[in-house]
Amino acid sequence: MASDDKTSTYEETVSRTTSEPAPETTITEERAITTAPSGDVETYEVQSVTTPEEESVSAKAKEAGRSLKELIYSLGKKTKEVTEEKARELKAQSVDMSATADARDIQYLGDDVERLVTVFEDTMTEIRKESYDEQERLLVGYKRLLEEQINVINARLEMAKRLKPGA
Repeated sequence: MASDDKTSTYEETVSRTTSEPAPETTITEERAITTAPSGDVETYEVQSVTTPEEESVSAKAKEAGRSLKELIYSLGKKTKEVTEEKARELKAQSVDMSATADARDIQYLGDDVERLVTVFEDTMTEIRKESYDEQERLLVGYKRLLEEQINVINARLEMAKRLKPGA
């Protein structure tokens, strides 16, 4: 009885696996092993036979690969163009925004800026009245004075950034 159960189980398994529908494309490969006499060592040669179906599938796969490669290349090129255009637009916007912000910040200073500009222009006018040798010496000194004032401004700016609440 036990051997009959095993046989019927085997037959059911075989019938289930063989009753599945066959795929539309069947790839078959034949291999032949031959021996060639060569003294004490035996060598084996394996010959592979490819069918026309395999060749057409291979050609289709290569063509699909080329097509995919071209698609990826064109997408990369288009992405690069769009990115460069967006970068140009953002750069133009940031320049406009920074100019507007600078003008607004200067306006906050109001009359103080006007006085600073007036003092600068008066100083440059007075320096022009001197001889060229004297103008050179005065301009070098005035430039050093302005550079030191810029250093003071930068130092105060850094201190304000560090002392700002939430920084």
